[in-house]
Amino acid sequence: MLELSLREALRLKHKFIAPEHIMLGVIREGEGLAMRILAEHGVDFEHLRTELTRSLEARAVG
Repeated sequence: MLELSLREALRLKHKFIAPEHIMLGVIREGEGLAMRILAEHGVDFEHLRTELTRSLEARAVG
């Protein structure tokens, strides 16, 4: 999971790993307990990915 989080940070050209990167790593992995729990609660993964990325972009600028 940490490797996927790092890949997400690098994809966004960030030099830090934030909780949003970790969550993006969970989504990128695509399976496991966290994904099952989120799916059971009706999470829209595309929307979540978009919002997490938006949050990170705002953090990088601000």
